[in-house]
Amino acid sequence: MGWKVNGLIVERPVDAARLPGRPRDTGETLDIDAVYARPCDYGIAVAGGWTFIADPDFRVSFNDYAVLQISPQGRALAWVTNSVSTLHGFAWYVDGAPLRRVVYAEGEVVDESGEPLREEALAPEPLSEDFVFEMIKRLTGQGWGDGADAVYRIWTCTEEVTAEN
Repeated sequence: MGWKVNGLIVERPVDAARLPGRPRDTGETLDIDAVYARPCDYGIAVAGGWTFIADPDFRVSFNDYAVLQISPQGRALAWVTNSVSTLHGFAWYVDGAPLRRVVYAEGEVVDESGEPLREEALAPEPLSEDFVFEMIKRLTGQGWGDGADAVYRIWTCTEEVTAEN
């Protein structure tokens, strides 16, 4: 199966109102497929002590400033997998600082910083969603299914997203 999804997983509850775009809670809940099919501004779910943020428009995923604002302490993982465009990667943050980022497009590294993590050793070939889903499990302890099976509360942006919000 192919995927076209991305998001951020944060090790603790997140004040969703602090996400870029100053979103507000719509009170609506959806499954992960509906969040990305619509798309919604954000879908927020909690599983195993981690907050899963579905981010169809890349407002917070791979946005170092936004991650620092919502997760200045603890760990966070931005991730993307798009089988159609063969774009797959992750960014690992600790205490708001990006420690490792690697993104592949069409089998080639297009963005890389930081030293490889020990969790990357022996991971599946980094050219598919299998690699991303394995890194989600290895780094957060949460499997892709934990986030995919969760119910997401929908948040909609009230402001344009800029570097400051």
